[in-house]
Amino acid sequence: MKNNKTIDLNADLGEYSNEDELNNEISLIHHITSANIACGGHAGDQVSIRNIINHCINHDVLVGPHPSYPDRKGFGRSDFTVNDDALKRSIIEQIECFMETAAELDIVPTHIKFHGQLYNDCFSDENLSNLCLSLMDSTCPNLALVCQPYSVISKLAHKTGIKVIHEAFIDRKYKSSGSLIPRESEDSMISSIEERVRQAVTIASEKRVLTKDSNYLEIEAATLCIHSDHDDSASTAIAVKKKLLENHIHVSSYEI
Repeated sequence: MKNNKTIDLNADLGEYSNEDELNNEISLIHHITSANIACGGHAGDQVSIRNIINHCINHDVLVGPHPSYPDRKGFGRSDFTVNDDALKRSIIEQIECFMETAAELDIVPTHIKFHGQLYNDCFSDENLSNLCLSLMDSTCPNLALVCQPYSVISKLAHKTGIKVIHEAFIDRKYKSSGSLIPRESEDSMISSIEERVRQAVTIASEKRVLTKDSNYLEIEAATLCIHSDHDDSASTAIAVKKKLLENHIHVSSYEI
């Protein structure tokens, strides 16, 4: 966080599969400050990348690639088995697809955020985290890494000198370890706008989050994530920004 009065608001985009979902993403872009754009692993292609980047440019939203396991069937959110060589090839292809498209549009990406199960696995898997960090070094060494506090990949990135942007979620529930409750659990998501707003303000102003066991976990984040696959994601972003401002916290992109 730049200081106690600003925080970034990000969303995972380029995941749409129809016009309604696209319109929902476009509406959300008006209210965020950074975007993680799917680049072919779980969703997306050059057309969708170009489309979303153009909308982000129009609203001064920072952009970065959002690679995942090569798992379109499970939207990158399922347990997925793949050997290291195949995973490396896929992630390299995804990042290069995004970086080439961004270059064509004369836009400089600022960060990378891994998606779904890959993101979650990097919370505790040292070998996988090292693999992902090595691919960052070879394909996009100037990008910052968006990841969770308390995660293995965060600790390793700090050791290797990669800029880290810690992220917290306003629409997900947490374990006491700081990891997210798996989506297959009934209590993994925060469904009401009111509860999402409450969690966002608590994280941004008090630097803590309520966990599954009803205790608070200290958490310091420079960016808050809202998922774009909620029908009310734009409404949530508006409500979050309003309540943050009432608490003297401005939504502003993180420092590069």
